[in-house]
Amino acid sequence: MKANDNKNDVNKRRIKRPIIIIGAPRSGTTLLGQLFAAHPDVAYWEEPRTVWSTENQHLPNDLLREEHLTPQIATKIDQRFSAFLQQNDKTRFAEKTPSNMLRIPFIHALYPDCKIIHLHRDPRPVIASALRMLNSPPDLKRITARAREAKLRDWPSLSALLFRDTLARLFRKGTKPFWGPRPPVWQDWLNLPPVTMLSKQWCALMQTAQHDLQQLPPNSWMEIRYEDLLNNHARILPELLEFAELSPSNEVTNLANQSIQADRTGDWRQSLPQELLREIETETATLLSKLGYEL
Repeated sequence: MKANDNKNDVNKRRIKRPIIIIGAPRSGTTLLGQLFAAHPDVAYWEEPRTVWSTENQHLPNDLLREEHLTPQIATKIDQRFSAFLQQNDKTRFAEKTPSNMLRIPFIHALYPDCKIIHLHRDPRPVIASALRMLNSPPDLKRITARAREAKLRDWPSLSALLFRDTLARLFRKGTKPFWGPRPPVWQDWLNLPPVTMLSKQWCALMQTAQHDLQQLPPNSWMEIRYEDLLNNHARILPELLEFAELSPSNEVTNLANQSIQADRTGDWRQSLPQELLREIETETATLLSKLGYEL
C-alpha cells in the first residue's frame, strides 16, 4: 500500500488503537491474552489467523510486509475486527496471533495507532514445549472453531493447514512436518532434527520481530519478559494497561492473582535432557545472551 493511500484510508478505520500481542509460540501469549480479555472494555480474539491472511493465503510463508496490504485487504480486515468488537459490545479490540511476529510492518501500516506488546521467554522451555506440540495429535476442537469463524475465501489456507497437521502425519510416523509460524526459509529446515528446526524457527521469529519493532515509533510498542510477568505481575500489569491506554481493572488483577504462578519459570531446568539443552543453547546462544538469559 502506498504511503499516501494509507494516510487517506487510516481515518476510515473502525478499529482504533488495537492491542496486538505478539510472541513466539509457547511464550506465554495465551496467558497475557486471557488477562486482557478480563478487562471490561476489551473484546479479545485469540488467533484470528484467517483474518490476518485475507487475500494472502497463497503465500508460501507467513511473512507480510507493508506492500502486501492493499486498500481492499485493509477494509476487509478492519470490517471483520469491527464486527467482532460490535458483537461483544466493547470499546477496545485485542488479539494475539504468533504469526504476527512476521507481520509487524503490515500491521502498523493497517493500524498506525496500534499498541504492540511483545512478550518473550527463555527459548529453552519454549522449544521443549514446541517439541511436545510437534508430536501431539491435532486439536480437533480448535480446528472446528477455526472452521466456524472462517469465510469461504479462507478455506484454501485452512485446507493446507489441515493437510499439514493431519494427513501429512501419516507419512512422518505420527509427527507433524512443521508447527507454528512459517518464516521465509521454513521449508529448508524440514529435514533437520526437530529441536534444530524449532530453534531456528524461534531465532528467525525473534530476529524479525526485534528488527521490525525498532523501526516503529517508540510509543507504539512495548517488550516484556514472560519471567518478569510471572514473578512481578503486580508491577508489570499496571504498566501494560497504561501502555495500552486502558483503565486499571480489578478483573485483570483478580485473574492474575488466581492464575499466575511464579515458580513455573524454572520447571524446564529439571525436565530438559542435557543433550536437548545443549542443542538449543548452541542454536540460540547469541539471542540468549542479548535477551539477558544465562547459559
